Amino acid sequence: MKNGKKCRKCKAEMYQDDQRKWFCPDCILSEIDPNFLDEKLDHPGKLSRPYILELPTQQVSIQLPRTDVKLARKLARRRGIPRYQTYIKSLLHDTLVKEAAGKG
Repeated sequence: MKNGKKCRKCKAEMYQDDQRKWFCPDCILSEIDPNFLDEKLDHPGKLSRPYILELPTQQVSIQLPRTDVKLARKLARRRGIPRYQTYIKSLLHDTLVKEAAGKG
């Protein structure tokens, strides 16, 4: 959730997570090892066919910080998942299942 707060370090807009902690996506990205984000090191993975969620779906629209979308694209590529939206769906699904089971 954004609230108009600015990061003291880089002056970018800050966001509040679901635990009410404020964070700056730009600063988080700058703290990640550059080799981790190096596209030359990205590998399509070992999946022989695209990762597919086979459950019935419902289309929704959400706003995400651009830095999160950029990072999701890179991480999806590393895992061999051709579409970052599918990767985000899988992360969301795993987190919801853990929360429902009381493990989150």
